[in-house]
Amino acid sequence: MLPTGVLLLVLVAAAGIFVADGMRVIRFPYPMDYGEGPLLDQTRRLGRLETLYRADLAAPPYTVSNYPPVYPLVLSPLGRVWGPAFWYGRLLSWLSIVAAAVFVGLILQALTRDRLAAVMGGLALLTFPPVAYWSSLYRVDALALALSLGGVCLVVRRPAGRLTVPAAALLLVAAIYTRQSYGVAAPLAACVWLGQATSWRRALALAALTGGLGAGLFLALEVATGGGFSFNIVSANLNAYQAGSLAQYLTDVWALMPLALAVVAAFLVLAPWFRVPSWGLVAPYVLGAVVSGLTIGKVGSNVNYLIELGAGVSLSIGAVLAWQRPRRAVQAAIALLLALDLALVVLVSPYRTVTHVRLRQGEEARHLLDVIHRAPGIVLADEDMGLLPLDGRPIFFQPFEMTQLARAGRWDQRAFVAEIERQAFAAVLIYRIPEAPLHRQRWTDEMLEAIERRYVVEERVGPTEVYRPRPGG
Repeated sequence: MLPTGVLLLVLVAAAGIFVADGMRVIRFPYPMDYGEGPLLDQTRRLGRLETLYRADLAAPPYTVSNYPPVYPLVLSPLGRVWGPAFWYGRLLSWLSIVAAAVFVGLILQALTRDRLAAVMGGLALLTFPPVAYWSSLYRVDALALALSLGGVCLVVRRPAGRLTVPAAALLLVAAIYTRQSYGVAAPLAACVWLGQATSWRRALALAALTGGLGAGLFLALEVATGGGFSFNIVSANLNAYQAGSLAQYLTDVWALMPLALAVVAAFLVLAPWFRVPSWGLVAPYVLGAVVSGLTIGKVGSNVNYLIELGAGVSLSIGAVLAWQRPRRAVQAAIALLLALDLALVVLVSPYRTVTHVRLRQGEEARHLLDVIHRAPGIVLADEDMGLLPLDGRPIFFQPFEMTQLARAGRWDQRAFVAEIERQAFAAVLIYRIPEAPLHRQRWTDEMLEAIERRYVVEERVGPTEVYRPRPGG
């Protein structure tokens, strides 16, 4: 049918843009995001068999590792072979999103027996703006999504298999130990579906094995790090919550794709009344993704908190198209609405604009890397922190994370502020843009005041101000 063909054409075009943008980001040699730098640093540290989870931050380096170790652990051998670089982590993320899209398609094929709907559901994941934006960054989320959906896919396609429960549990735990928030949507959906498809005893076995393995690993890491593991991945993530931030992110996503989200909502509300089989898996997954996504209201959160919701939307789109296939007129109307909505998403997504702006800042990043390389001592940086491990330097201080700990009373900043006062740093790079005063989230007032007293801005490179010690102290 023509409308379905139009939707498929839009999705294929969006996938082409996903590939083109991804290849550009993977080849870009400089940081694309604040969070890439700490993960590259952690990859290097694991390659040298250093611990990531310190319980005592009274002495430098003043850094935390907000995520479990799977992502940097996977990349650490590559870091030893190729040295510090962003391309291999970004490639892993990009391939993980491709794998996640394939898993969405395979799940839908098993649920609906509709190959075309399965293909379109899988491709829809690549059009969801937060997923497309985050897919090529040196960040943990894409790998966590692929592992979690791999576990769900195994449960859906082989619910009665002898090795299904242990293998799915391993995949789900691996996802959780890539990013801890992935312990809700996929395990919930997998257990609910397994209970419906086979028996609730197998579902409870999956839940118990996943929980037992996860708890055992947590205890082992907690003991091995002297309490540092829980401090880094739990305590250091308990930032202040802002309901206004949550509302803004959700409003932005709704404004980008209102028709697609309306279709998803209609499916979730109406499908159980018509006993649509796929609802039994899609609804728990979306519910879990919404619960995880609500944490986006924390200070410092970004759109990666909505990536699981993107997978839920993709599953819903494929499920609703398959459900309405016998009603050709209804399916055609839904396909046209989705085609219009997703085409506009690709054309006007602000996240693609952010990506393209960063890609055009390569010369500025190269200059800042040279500033760091020539610095005769320790360099502090916020947005450009990823340039430090790229230059072979360890990260001495993570501004955002340590500032949030200081404001929460979980870290005493006085020793660090005293080092600023002593001009212990060769340079300080602070990213300032008038429309979004991020530096106020990343540095305490005391730090900024000490920098202004003891350092002077000697040059400005794009939005970054380069401070060096004030002559004469």
